[in-house]
Amino acid sequence: MADGAAFWRLASGFLATRENANTRSAYARDLDALAAVLGLADDRVPDLAPVFDLADDAGARAVAQELSGLPLGWWRHWRDGLEGSIASRRRRVAGVRAFCRWWSRLFDVGNPVTELRPPAESDRDQGRIERELVSLTLAEALALCDAASKAQGPLGRRTEALIEVLYGCGLRASEAVQLDCSSLQLDDAEDPYLVVRGKGGRLRAVSVPLQARAALIAYLANARPELRARDRTPRGDQAKHRDGDAVFVGTRGRRLGRADVWRIVTHIAKVAGITSDGRRVFPHALRHSCGTHLIQAGVDIRYVQAHLGHASPVTTEIYTHVTASHLHADFDRAHPRSRRDVRPARPAAEHGGDQDPQGATPDHHPVSA
Repeated sequence: MADGAAFWRLASGFLATRENANTRSAYARDLDALAAVLGLADDRVPDLAPVFDLADDAGARAVAQELSGLPLGWWRHWRDGLEGSIASRRRRVAGVRAFCRWWSRLFDVGNPVTELRPPAESDRDQGRIERELVSLTLAEALALCDAASKAQGPLGRRTEALIEVLYGCGLRASEAVQLDCSSLQLDDAEDPYLVVRGKGGRLRAVSVPLQARAALIAYLANARPELRARDRTPRGDQAKHRDGDAVFVGTRGRRLGRADVWRIVTHIAKVAGITSDGRRVFPHALRHSCGTHLIQAGVDIRYVQAHLGHASPVTTEIYTHVTASHLHADFDRAHPRSRRDVRPARPAAEHGGDQDPQGATPDHHPVSA
């Protein structure tokens, strides 16, 4: 592909359609991976300025047509050559699929990646890739919360409240750091909630579990004032950071960043002893755990969708697949025609000769909400 400048104009037009700065940064990294294979990485400018009215850009149209003409085999070869963890490679493929879908509609040309699937676990030796813990078991989640509750001092109270909110409310790391004190509605013990700005700037009200409410109230009353008092030289760009209204602040009294949340969660997971086998626990794993445990407890999928802020129920359905093994075990224990008999045998006299014994009741572990 000869016109690298036109490719990056096309990329900047796509990025301009994304409202959230973190989303734009993630997509930019995905397009960097594509540009490297196309030999256009050196044509990228440090800061991509938004480009509009691309529909009349002949160079951008030509690039789109060239990309559209690449066979599916080329795209599969690009996918299989990606580096990093399975989650990172799937992220790259999803980003490029969104990019191609956008320009195919803009210029009314064919989308070459409609049949491109994300990389599978078996594509390469997973022993060389650090495993990521997508969802915690209930015991691991409780161990994480218990470890956070034992942290000492103002930062300890902050950490406890952060972990409880990430798990109990199912917030993304970006949503947690953007949370403002003015968005908290904790006075009504019967219906505490907080207002969260999620992806696409969409607002939603999220119910706050009992433990998360108690941890938040204790932190806001006894720890946050002391941490805020450490901010002796306020930043000038308060219109951006609004440290004075931030719920979660750091050692200098300023609003936490996403990297801080990752560091805190990783540290507490290590203290809790749930990463001893080399797995990683990251903030989004707590969000996955929230959805998974709600589904396991029998909560309606539409409520889980609203709680997590998913635009489509299709996204929420991933948690029904995560809990498949749990449901299979329940089925095997409870159904008289289960695929395998896992129930203990009982004497015939106990259930009246030829009468079928009753199955065990499935064990559910509801999450407090």
